Amino acid sequence: MFFWRKSQEEKKAEEGSKEAILSLIEKGKKEKAIEILERFKDREELRPILFKLYMGEGKYYYAYQLIEHYDPNLATAKEKALIYERVGELEKASKEYAKLGDWESLKKAGSLLWQAKKPQEALELLERSLKLAPSIKRQEIEEIINKIKEELGLAQKESFIQRLKKGLQKTKEAVEFGIIFANRKIDEELFEELEEKLIRADIGSKTALYLVEELKKEAIRRNLKTSDQLLEYFKKLLASQMVKCEASLWKPKEGKSIYLFLGVNGSGKTTTIGKLAYGFTKEGKRTLLVAADTFRSAAIEQLQVWAERSGADIVKRHEGADPASVVYEAMQRAKEENYEVILIDTAGRLHTKEPLIRELRKIRDVIKKFFPEEPREILLVLDATIGQNSLQQAKVFKEALDITGIILTKLDGSAKGGAVVPICKELGIPIKLIGVGEGIEDIQPFDAKSFIEELAS
Repeated sequence: MFFWRKSQEEKKAEEGSKEAILSLIEKGKKEKAIEILERFKDREELRPILFKLYMGEGKYYYAYQLIEHYDPNLATAKEKALIYERVGELEKASKEYAKLGDWESLKKAGSLLWQAKKPQEALELLERSLKLAPSIKRQEIEEIINKIKEELGLAQKESFIQRLKKGLQKTKEAVEFGIIFANRKIDEELFEELEEKLIRADIGSKTALYLVEELKKEAIRRNLKTSDQLLEYFKKLLASQMVKCEASLWKPKEGKSIYLFLGVNGSGKTTTIGKLAYGFTKEGKRTLLVAADTFRSAAIEQLQVWAERSGADIVKRHEGADPASVVYEAMQRAKEENYEVILIDTAGRLHTKEPLIRELRKIRDVIKKFFPEEPREILLVLDATIGQNSLQQAKVFKEALDITGIILTKLDGSAKGGAVVPICKELGIPIKLIGVGEGIEDIQPFDAKSFIEELAS
């Protein structure tokens, strides 16, 4: 029988030899070194080695015990901040992050204090962070500050115009209409630049050319000299292109109100349903969500999360279930349990066009068997970030059903806000709602006049 014999070096390490312990670490025997060092915590010269091993191996609780019970000077402020954060000592972690003084550490310190239910102190640190942060990072800090201010009752709720202004920021930065119409000389160069910017905003080359030609005629007709004199006429022309654009979403009244949602995967359809469900339940309406996008399990799970978040109920089945049978079950439940608002999510697989159209018509027919006047709204959800490319999507869904309105999402993430114009003009379907942020209340009724004012400002 053979017995494991310890090396001479290991024996020395176990006797507390610093050199032997360091040699074990170099050879990758870190766990063995930790085991030995834990017996020599009272030796000042060995504690830093143990601390370094704890940090390197992610043993933050043990590192915490070492600095709390033996020597707080083992750790830098940055290391203490990390240790305290990992063991849940949020206020202590915040204090250490604040000592570092840079914008990122101050942001971290403020966020941790907010988690620790210390909003007032958190606000102080975050406002310090905001002053030091680079411009590209200020928005995310401002968002946290605004949430804390709302919690403390110090912030006014943003108006539609304020949300729209934020939502169109990327488009405005890309096209700079404000510069074009800022008292510039009217000449061919101005009109060429304007046409280019209109196309960049995804208004479309045909519409861009029409707008520019009309502005040229107006300038000649009225003998105008500077571009600011054209601004009001430009807004009027944009409005003429969007004359059919605006309509209100159907408000639930007595009886059932069924909203059927169409749109490709990734358009923001399920999130939009969740946000609307939140609004309806807040108004006191009994709301039912229907997970009829059974093609993706992620869509079912996402809708379940929104049901919980909004306070609505949900009808769902497993991935791959027949969508129309899910809707049938939902209609039965809506009738028996007297739900007032029913929001139905559907799949959007454009690569299977004909089956998709048949599936959507089948769902509509199931709804009408139970409630002949419904669905009240058939809403197409389009992603603003893909601009005019969404027109082709819309045409496919229009083949399937008579769409009553469009919901344009992710307007805040797009530099193609001008695509609203061709979407409205070419489809002849009103835009009823726009998404101007990620918050649960960041879905707003579309107001064409306000939209034009903000886009052209």
